[in-house]
Amino acid sequence: MSYTQTLEVIAPAPTQSTPRTKAAPLSTHSHEQTKIIYLDRAKAHPFLKWAGGKRALVGEIAQMLPPGGFRDYYEPFLGGGAVFFGLGSRRTQRSYLSDINENLMRCWQMIQTHTEDVITELKQHAKKHCKQHYLHTRAADDIVYPVALAARFIYLNKTCFNGLYRVNKRGIFNVPMGKYNNPLICDANNLRAAALALERTTLRSCSFSTISPSRGDLVYCDPPYDGTFTGYSVGGFTEDDQKLLRDAALGWAEAGAHVIVSNSDTPLIRRLWADWKLKVVVAPRSISCTAAKRGKVGELLISST
Repeated sequence: MSYTQTLEVIAPAPTQSTPRTKAAPLSTHSHEQTKIIYLDRAKAHPFLKWAGGKRALVGEIAQMLPPGGFRDYYEPFLGGGAVFFGLGSRRTQRSYLSDINENLMRCWQMIQTHTEDVITELKQHAKKHCKQHYLHTRAADDIVYPVALAARFIYLNKTCFNGLYRVNKRGIFNVPMGKYNNPLICDANNLRAAALALERTTLRSCSFSTISPSRGDLVYCDPPYDGTFTGYSVGGFTEDDQKLLRDAALGWAEAGAHVIVSNSDTPLIRRLWADWKLKVVVAPRSISCTAAKRGKVGELLISST
């Protein structure tokens, strides 16, 4: 009786100085072979589904980058990080990623520092996945072990309705389970690639008002949109918050940073950002519970220069 046993070896993608090598036999036995999986940080993509994520608009945003490039990268409304991942090799210096959502940022931190532990936990969630397990995991809001918290966050995100993150007035996640036949709960190699992409990255849970970009840096802001769902955190994101963001962005621009903001195409946003460059783009929106209300909508990309 013959069989083949394949052992997977995970390795960073080779550079010009370390050329790609072919998979070699683990031993002289014909039934053993090694499959080398190369990870490329530039190909990492969001490991979370995020309502309003900008994956479809990365190309439009890239066209608004400063012609000579930028130094450090700041993203204070991180969410799923589609723009961070999408800019890839354009990010040549340090990155500073933040969000007011503490649970979200703990998840990112664990992917950065404890990737394999999170993968192990997620594989257990994948094995147990069913409605009962979802409800049990959603109710387990007293977990303190950071790795388990991160795995819980990703599991609920991958299996809840539309990837929506919503909390009630007590700050408790309350989204029902989505109707998915076979959700990809643990994309292990993408999590590993994401960890590589997060090298030279500082992760914090904080308000957008606390960041301090300098001349030559790039700031991208994707706040909760005016006139749409803003229940990602207790208190939401009000009209006053929109004004505070505009004022903060003016300060960053005066310090010499290049600032890009995305938001709804509404009278309020047009009025607040009237002195900046406004570009109307069409983006998909899929947060509605009914397919008829989903589709492409116009929104604004706003640039300081």
